[in-house]
Amino acid sequence: MKILFITATYLPTINGVSYQINILKKALEKKGHVVFILAPSFPGFSDREKNIIRFPSIPNPLVKQYPIGIPLVPIKRIKKINPDVVHTHHPFIFGQFGKTISEKLSIPLFFTAHTQYGQYLDYYLPIGKEFTSKLLTKNLKDLSKKCFKVICPSKQSQEKMNSLGIKNTIIINNSIEDDFFRKPSKKNLLQPTIVFTGRLEKEKNLFFLIKICKELKKLMPNFRMLIIGYGSLMDSLHNKIRKYQLEANVLLTGEVNRQLLPDIYKGSHLFLTTSISEVMPLTIIESLSNGVPIIALEKSGLEEIVINGKTGYLIKANQRLIAEKISELFSKPKLLKKLSENAYKHAVNFSVSNKVSELEKIYTSSK
Repeated sequence: MKILFITATYLPTINGVSYQINILKKALEKKGHVVFILAPSFPGFSDREKNIIRFPSIPNPLVKQYPIGIPLVPIKRIKKINPDVVHTHHPFIFGQFGKTISEKLSIPLFFTAHTQYGQYLDYYLPIGKEFTSKLLTKNLKDLSKKCFKVICPSKQSQEKMNSLGIKNTIIINNSIEDDFFRKPSKKNLLQPTIVFTGRLEKEKNLFFLIKICKELKKLMPNFRMLIIGYGSLMDSLHNKIRKYQLEANVLLTGEVNRQLLPDIYKGSHLFLTTSISEVMPLTIIESLSNGVPIIALEKSGLEEIVINGKTGYLIKANQRLIAEKISELFSKPKLLKKLSENAYKHAVNFSVSNKVSELEKIYTSSK
């Protein structure tokens, strides 16, 4: 089968959607399918990966390293590819382009709702939110009507789409490569180490994470917090760390090659996220797959993957309460070990070898 992905973001842009598309492409190709990706051009970058078609892009004034794509690709070129299905990973102009391809070539259209789009409006388009929210809803509904299936990475995202009147949904969780998994091993508790990986942007609520670290230092002066990733808040976070005199505890590493993450997780005891807007993030799956339990906020969209008291804890957004829970866990090594074992076992549900078959099945059923 020939599959055409359309996306607003792809490698070398670093985010969960880029990685998920790459993971699915490799898994589908391993099963004998041919996958093409239509993605924005990235300044100074040339693809070594096969079957990547780049369309024009312009610089993004809000998020660096995330060029804004303009999907201008002649339909004649798409016809030469002769795809069996088209799968858009974003709404708006990318979804519209997917609809056009679907109609011109008479092939099934799929859409994955990767994001809690409404919450992103709060951060990036707060002015005129009522208008933009209505526009977003209309676009999602119009796109979904043309789709054979709307793929939701989580039950929560499916419920959100259903609440908009979009009923042709199916849940297929995000997934990671099978070789990313590492069975948990015994860890030294003399240096309590906590990790966060992700983009350093507003929706990740990282200033609150720093406040937690401030509280935690009162309880565990020797803890270490690794914040792995890059984004527009890098300098502001540095300033906040200095203000709270946390330089000896909190390290901003910048970008790290994703293939090195298992080695980092090997030396980490907990993953701390304070994000309030998530849809089955790869970073959480990656952490669990290496036996690192999660500390997250209640009502953050992580309820399906962070099983409270089993693979981690979902806690009220109170920095003192969170710091106390972290300190408590480090005082109970047997409990921490059990959480680690549970985390690894739970993560197996999100291996790509399990999930790609589900995607393959709905593609086939659309023909």
